[in-house]
Amino acid sequence: MSAPAFRGAFDGPRRLLLAGALGTLAGCGTAPPARAPASDPLPRTAPAPADSSPASGPGRAGQRQAPDKAGAEQRTALAEALATEQRWLQSWFKGTPVLIAQRGDGTLAVDVPREFCFDAGGSGVKPALAAVLDKVAQSLRRRPAAHVAVLAAPGDAGGSPALALQRAAQVHRHLRERGVPAARLASPEATRAAAVQLRIGLPLD
Repeated sequence: MSAPAFRGAFDGPRRLLLAGALGTLAGCGTAPPARAPASDPLPRTAPAPADSSPASGPGRAGQRQAPDKAGAEQRTALAEALATEQRWLQSWFKGTPVLIAQRGDGTLAVDVPREFCFDAGGSGVKPALAAVLDKVAQSLRRRPAAHVAVLAAPGDAGGSPALALQRAAQVHRHLRERGVPAARLASPEATRAAAVQLRIGLPLD
């Protein structure tokens, strides 16, 4: 994304830093986007058991319809809220290798390829990743009920999981320093994917 897209949103050196970071990402926009692996660390939730109680008449069926309708409306509202945040984040990172997509489990995936996140052997957050995390933090402030259900980082190719955990801890710290309460962030974890993985969710209640 070009620097003019950020005019009016940031001032002074901070605007230049973010514009430069996104310029780095945009320069690699032809690279294939990071894909969430089949071994995504997000745990899968078992479906709730079906109600096996026998119906006692038309009244009972009518009583079940109201909660079912409310649940459907909640799910629709959740999908719309996540779609809004997806479009907002994509507007910042269009043309870059950053993957931003809704998942079948109802979360919003944000994946940043490893080469834009950390130097080899290091855990310091690079400017390109910092630019993405800053916008994720802003998105979370826009949606106070939202939380990061998964926060995972990779190690170097064939490297130790300890480095991956150090990197994930730095991502966690960066988001906290941008005003996201720790209670809204998942614990740092390692991933085998070659990307930093964030999964943003909203509660169904």
